[in-house]
Amino acid sequence: MILGDIRNLDQEKHLYPSAVRRGLDYIKLHQLEDAPPGKYELESGKMFAIVQEYITQPISGQQYESHYSYIDIQYLVSGTERIGWKRYNDRLKISFNRLSEDDIQFYEDNSSLMGVGHGEGSDLIMEPGLFAVFFPTDLHRPCGHVHQESRIRKIVIKIHRSLVGL
Repeated sequence: MILGDIRNLDQEKHLYPSAVRRGLDYIKLHQLEDAPPGKYELESGKMFAIVQEYITQPISGQQYESHYSYIDIQYLVSGTERIGWKRYNDRLKISFNRLSEDDIQFYEDNSSLMGVGHGEGSDLIMEPGLFAVFFPTDLHRPCGHVHQESRIRKIVIKIHRSLVGL
């Protein structure tokens, strides 16, 4: 998992895999902040952007998710969002598997994934300009509110794992 600020991209992008740099450059250069919600093709089936709008929810109602084929760059345009993060381990139980259809699976018992005092996982407090990169071994729980509901506008760049050598 990578956490960054788009305002520091020019100084830090050399640290990221080439495909992640291309995704972040696309966000910065193509002004998707104003684009209507929807899907935008970037690199013929290997990289695309999704512009989303939604209202955050209590974290108690959210489940961790992961993807196998695509890496997520989640860039917050507006609002404030809590995203839970946890590294995959083989003790986790899958509650809903749609990897073959939609490249997503969800995990049950999200309270055990928060593991207070176990050093397992973190909550990211996302504000406008921040981005998080989630690799296939990064479970994430987006859509949570921080203190209260927040209207979110977000750009998610999906990067096929083959573009980063996975």
